[in-house]
Amino acid sequence: MRAVLLGLLLLAAGAAQAATIAVGPERPVKLPSQGVAQAAEGDVVMIDEGEYFDCLRLRVDGVTVEGTGKGAVLTDATCDGKAIVVSDADRIVLRNLTLQRARVADGNGAGIRAEGGDLTVEKVVFVNDQSGIIIADAQQANVVIRDSQFSDTGRCQGARCANAVSAGRIRSLRIERSRLSGTVGSHQIVTAARRTDLIGDLIGDGASGGASYQVMATDGGSLVMEDCVVQKGPRAANTRAAVLLDGPAGEAVAFRRNHYVDDTGQNVPFVLNWSGSSPVFEDNVIPPGDSELSTNGALAHRLIETARDLKQDARHTVGTALRTLRGLVP
Repeated sequence: MRAVLLGLLLLAAGAAQAATIAVGPERPVKLPSQGVAQAAEGDVVMIDEGEYFDCLRLRVDGVTVEGTGKGAVLTDATCDGKAIVVSDADRIVLRNLTLQRARVADGNGAGIRAEGGDLTVEKVVFVNDQSGIIIADAQQANVVIRDSQFSDTGRCQGARCANAVSAGRIRSLRIERSRLSGTVGSHQIVTAARRTDLIGDLIGDGASGGASYQVMATDGGSLVMEDCVVQKGPRAANTRAAVLLDGPAGEAVAFRRNHYVDDTGQNVPFVLNWSGSSPVFEDNVIPPGDSELSTNGALAHRLIETARDLKQDARHTVGTALRTLRGLVP
C-alpha cells in the first residue's frame, strides 16, 4: 500500500512541475522557438493562432507543441538545413499546426525531421513542403500521424526526390484518417518500418498531383491497409501500380476494404508484389479492368538485386584480400 501511495505522490509531483508555456506576439514569449527552448520534460508549448517565420529544435523528451484556435502556422524557415521542426527527442507531440514552404538546398526540406524516439502528429497540415515528414532509422521509435493533411508536398528536384512521408527502420508507423495529395514525381508514403498501419486515409494524386507510388514498403515489414481510398491520377509518374511491396516477406501484409480509384486511363494494378510476402485481400473495391495484385517484373527485380548483392560481396572479398596481401608484404 505504501508503494502505491508513493507512486501516486510521485506522479502528482511530476504533474505539478509540468508547465504550460504561452507563446504569441502579445506575450512575453514571442516566438515558438523561444517557447520550445524554455520547455522541460512534460511541458506544453501553446502557440497563439497566427503566422510565425520560425523553426523548432526539440531536444527535450516529453514536450507537447500545440497551436490554439485555428492553429499556428510556421512558414519559410528551416532549422539545421533540415526541416521546420527537427525532433531529436522521445515522446514528442505536435498538434494543430501548419508547416509550410520548407525549403533547403538539398531539395528535401521537410515539415518535420524526426531523429529521436516516439512522435505523435495530430491535426498538422503540411503545405507546399519539399517533403512532409522524414523519419530517420530508430529501432524502437513509434510514429503516429493522425487527422493530418499533406498538400502539394513531396517532389523531385533534378535527380533527387523527396517523398511526402519517408519512414526509415523504426518499430512502427501508423497513419490514420489523414489525407495526402499533390505529390509530384516522388512517392507519397515510403516505409521501412517493421510494422506499418494505414487506416482510413485518402492517398491520391488529386487533379494536379502525379506521384510515382502511393505507398511503397521497402524493407519487408508488415503492412496493413484498411478502409483507405487510394487514387492514381491522370498525371501519375508511373503506371506500374499504386502500391509496391519490396524486400523479404512481412509477418502480416493485408489489404481490407480499400477503394482503389484509377484515373490514369490505363489498366494499373492496385498492388505490385516484388516481395516474399503473400498479401491477404478482403473486400477491396477495384476498378473494372484493373487487377488487385500483380507480380509483373518480380523475377527481373530479384535477379538485379541478387547481382547487386554479389557485386558488393565481391568488392568486399577483393578488398579484404588486398589488405591481407599488404600486411604480408614487408
